[in-house]
Amino acid sequence: MQQIMFSFKGHEAPPDILDAVRDGRAGAFCLFAYNVESPAQLRCLCESLINAAAEGGFPPPIIGIDQEGGQLMAINDHATALPGNMALGAARSTELAHQAGRVLGRELRAVGVNMNFAPSLDVNINPKNPVIGVRSFGDDPQQVADLGVALLKGIQEVGVLATAKHFPGHGDVVSDTHHGQAIVPHSMERMEAVELVPFRAAIAEGVAAIMTAHITFTALDDQPATISHRILTGLLREEMGYNGLIVTDAMDMHAVAQLGAYESVSAALQAGADLVMLGHLPDQLALAEKVAPFGSPESAARVMAARESLPRELLPFEVLGSDENRGIAQAIADAAVTVVRSQPRSIRPGASITVITPKPVNLTPADTSAMVKIALADAFERRMFEVEAVELTFRASDAEVQDALRRAAHSDYVVVGTIAADQDSSQAALVNALVEQGRNPIVVALRTPYDVTAFPGVADYLCTYSIRPAAVESAARAILGEIVPTGVLPCEIPGALPV
Repeated sequence: MQQIMFSFKGHEAPPDILDAVRDGRAGAFCLFAYNVESPAQLRCLCESLINAAAEGGFPPPIIGIDQEGGQLMAINDHATALPGNMALGAARSTELAHQAGRVLGRELRAVGVNMNFAPSLDVNINPKNPVIGVRSFGDDPQQVADLGVALLKGIQEVGVLATAKHFPGHGDVVSDTHHGQAIVPHSMERMEAVELVPFRAAIAEGVAAIMTAHITFTALDDQPATISHRILTGLLREEMGYNGLIVTDAMDMHAVAQLGAYESVSAALQAGADLVMLGHLPDQLALAEKVAPFGSPESAARVMAARESLPRELLPFEVLGSDENRGIAQAIADAAVTVVRSQPRSIRPGASITVITPKPVNLTPADTSAMVKIALADAFERRMFEVEAVELTFRASDAEVQDALRRAAHSDYVVVGTIAADQDSSQAALVNALVEQGRNPIVVALRTPYDVTAFPGVADYLCTYSIRPAAVESAARAILGEIVPTGVLPCEIPGALPV
């Protein structure tokens, strides 16, 4: 069925999936990090799907993946580790956003993926948002629109379908739809002024696909957007004039999965979705056959037209992690570093520095941070400082915090990297203890910029918005005076004023 986006476990496509591609029953796929062992393996997997389609006389299937940069990158090995959207928001450069899009698109073309589930056009105006955060360009609707359009143009210029998400907007929620329901109670006037601004810009630019949010917008419907005919057909298709693909977020997420697989998938098709992403739902081929009567000829035609538009040739492996692409990542990271608070100081050459960083974990299912090693200490070691590297477990025990304080006691300087410290009392306790001891720590927020609310007495606080290698290198450059930080906060920090 053309309107179903299938998934499967493993590093190879199962025989029944390849048979379904050959005979036209399957024409779209969502891949996850567990499908990726290496770029070479991923390319073989994608080529097997493309070749199966050709054997059946069909154009290439749509093969999508989450490769946003920053927090969410399903392909890590050899791929360019871009700092992510909020870093671009701090850099305030549409040119860098455009270059980032081209990097993402070209590297996906090299491994056979032809749809990127990016960019996130959610306006992150809620500091307590548990799932978007640094995946957003910031809290200003027009800035999100400008940077999002620049990035999606870069993706699509190199032959990859971009996906604007999560419609009508996932930026002002306090719950994660992977685990529960989320409700946005705002009026249509407010949504027109905030949530819908970036999506209107993306539609005007010709974005290939728009992904739905499993969120209930009470001004429009009492059902989540993904299964709302009023939102997908009435608002997006008719009122906003969108003619591209409407693709759902994964249907195994609790906010819709609680309805039942058959019920939710058939409801999404009837609401106006062109591609229903099954995620990790079981027995997908059988489910697709069961919901086939709810398919739309118009939607199937849109899917087939998108498939016909896809380039047949893949790009060479050499584009993956090339010097040029890594240079773009570093330029973004350098431009993003934002000094929120600073006191004059000069770190003398060869000084001893204790660098304390949290061990990355996946804070949401839409997160690949656990695959990253934070190399902030390495950045100082390369510059011939005497470095004591301390890694703190996320939500560490009191004993771990005390051990970190002991190890930092005799160094000349202390640099602390933080991740969601406003949600982690152990990181807050560590930094506050260092402040009370008069150690004057330099704190680097490596994810959202809101961490400073957990330790208001910190005098040196800067943001990189990313744990990726280029971002921590930029942090070291800024701290040591090798670059002059020019980043601007892309979102307000409630109650946090410079000291």
